Amino acid sequence: MRDTPRRLAVLATASLVTAVPAIAAAPAARAATLPAAQSGAEAYLRPADGVFDVVGGGYGHGVGMSQYGAQGAATKGLTYQQILGFYYPGTHLVSQAPETIKIGITVDDDGIVQVGARPGLAFRTGSMTTTLPTAPTQWRVRATGTTASSCVLESYSASKWTVYRNGQTPCPVTFSNSTEGSVDLFLPGGERRVYRGTVTAHHHGTTELAAVNTLSTQDYLRGVVPSEMPPSWRLEALKSQAVAARTYAATRSKHTDYYDTCDTTSCQVYKGRGKRLGNGDISSYEWSSTNTAIDATKGKVLTYRFSWGTGLATTMYSSSNGGQSVAGGAGHGYLVAKSDPYDGAYVSGRPHAWQASLPAASLEKRFGIARVERVQILTRDGHGKGGGRVLTVRVEGTTPSGAYTYQDTTGYGIRDANPWPANSDGLSSNYFTITPQATTPGSVTRIAGADRYATAAEASRAFPPGVEVVYVASGTQFPDALAGAARAAFNDGPLLLTQARSVPAATRDAMARLKPGRVVVLGGTGAVSASVAATLRSLTTRDNLERVGGADRYETAALLARYYPAGGDVAYLATGLDFPDALAGAALAGRDRAPVLLTTRSKLPATTASALSALRPDRIVVLGGTGAVSAGVATQLGRYARSGIVTRLAGSDRYGTAAAVVRQFASASSAYVPSGEAFPDALAAAAVAGAAGVPVVLTRSDRLPSASREQLTRVQPWVAYVLGGTGVVSNAVLAQVRDAIG
Repeated sequence: MRDTPRRLAVLATASLVTAVPAIAAAPAARAATLPAAQSGAEAYLRPADGVFDVVGGGYGHGVGMSQYGAQGAATKGLTYQQILGFYYPGTHLVSQAPETIKIGITVDDDGIVQVGARPGLAFRTGSMTTTLPTAPTQWRVRATGTTASSCVLESYSASKWTVYRNGQTPCPVTFSNSTEGSVDLFLPGGERRVYRGTVTAHHHGTTELAAVNTLSTQDYLRGVVPSEMPPSWRLEALKSQAVAARTYAATRSKHTDYYDTCDTTSCQVYKGRGKRLGNGDISSYEWSSTNTAIDATKGKVLTYRFSWGTGLATTMYSSSNGGQSVAGGAGHGYLVAKSDPYDGAYVSGRPHAWQASLPAASLEKRFGIARVERVQILTRDGHGKGGGRVLTVRVEGTTPSGAYTYQDTTGYGIRDANPWPANSDGLSSNYFTITPQATTPGSVTRIAGADRYATAAEASRAFPPGVEVVYVASGTQFPDALAGAARAAFNDGPLLLTQARSVPAATRDAMARLKPGRVVVLGGTGAVSASVAATLRSLTTRDNLERVGGADRYETAALLARYYPAGGDVAYLATGLDFPDALAGAALAGRDRAPVLLTTRSKLPATTASALSALRPDRIVVLGGTGAVSAGVATQLGRYARSGIVTRLAGSDRYGTAAAVVRQFASASSAYVPSGEAFPDALAAAAVAGAAGVPVVLTRSDRLPSASREQLTRVQPWVAYVLGGTGVVSNAVLAQVRDAIG
């Protein structure tokens, strides 16, 4: 199962927080229209302003060579052979004999092939070639019927078109010029485009003729390479583009019965030699730099040893892969998914990394939904940041009558709702995630308030107003809250902190903003007084309060476990004598919708045993080493697991144990990094991260432990959120976190 967040929402601006992933249940009025989110999906509720904020990377499909990556590699000193070897591993660079190629000029889509008169212009039909007179200024071939014999050649003179020689000219009709070696073709927009070689009018069953340019592959590339890659780029990058373009064209993978490949991004962009100006000069589309690269690699193509033998590689490429390439189809072992260190080496912003807006109105228009309420990212390809590129998505909302409806689409379908560069704030690939506020991919944001209560309140901005429930625990004692963080995550609600005898202003303000339907107070009246509970109740929209508190921390956790259904997949067990293991595990338990129970080191409390007997999970996972939970207790747990399986997630210290927990996440769109030395911030982080289905990574105040760094680098979140002020987690740690995920 892929590990990804389930909820996100837009946050209000706060002085010490810029963005927090938000995970929230739908407001009560909306809950009836939205079913439960799909298992394992990332579910993002409609933001208050109606605009989903997105961060992503790359431009294009990301398969094969990244053009920005080729330039980045060239700036690092790689040769074109090394660049091609990196992007097409396992291929071989060989020489191929000169060839000619037929290009479908699809930009000439008016159904008539019209050329400009030039000295030496000739046409061929059948076996006959005729040099045309110079008096007419233009010539054209058009079809009067649905057979090739209906083609006619006409000349333009004295403001009118006249049939040449008063007879039909069967297609195909080919224009050539032995004097200039090129033909001027009029495009529908009025441009007089100059093409090397010949231009042929092909009849293919309708009255709409197709224009085809036939020329040498070398001359074809002169019009491709500068159209596909900036001519000002490094020569080695241009050489790699020349070889990739030559090889791709040689496969003729986009052929029809009358051309080998086309002239747009569906194949390769090809603009020909240039544009004829009014004075007869040519404004060239060819460049000396790209011609140098083409000539330096003349005939060079890439081959691969396939299962059937050696053949040409399909050298796909795109503008930018965002730092992670995409695997090609089956049988193309040279098109692999791997991290690309060169893609951002030349340009760190677009197209390598970008921020974008996704208005709900754009989704409504594209998918025919009256009001979009939620977007669920269902699957990703599993490669790169946040789990990789988006494969399948469900867009949910209501019909005009208010009934629930949805449309399933792809990551590209979402991109096309607001595409870049057509829209300056648009999406440019399917490699993205949705965030509360547009943050730079690979960025680290600090979530902090003036004290622990304010920090928890800032973290709660991850949830939109109208949440179903808010959990509140003591800000001075951690025991009652240890299991509460996982339960808050289960219910997609935040966990706030309070003083025993009064509600801090930051907590009161957070409750006022969240407008929860109910509040759950964790712990007895000694931890949270009756007067505080009454105040919290008054801040709910349904005057609804529930207190969950046992005789001790173990019973409180057992009481919370009663809310979970019996027969689940897993239950987690941690020491009740310290906070790090339980709170790191709460994020994992939140992802798995599972309870966290507590124990002493050497004896399983009766209340915990009773709770496990009622739950009967398939397996039990112990959090922490034998110094926290003894081998004897772990052995005893076997009787409560249906499968008898008891496993342990542990490290040499609290940071190692937290890292072992993080290893259970294959990837994550974000990660929370609180201090492992102070419980309040870790408590708030555990609730938010658990609801999001993303990990908590513990850190020291002055440095990022190596185990934590290793796991941050492995899961590659798009963004990371550090909890607490500089007195809790230093700026040096922020920099180390940024380096780990960058």
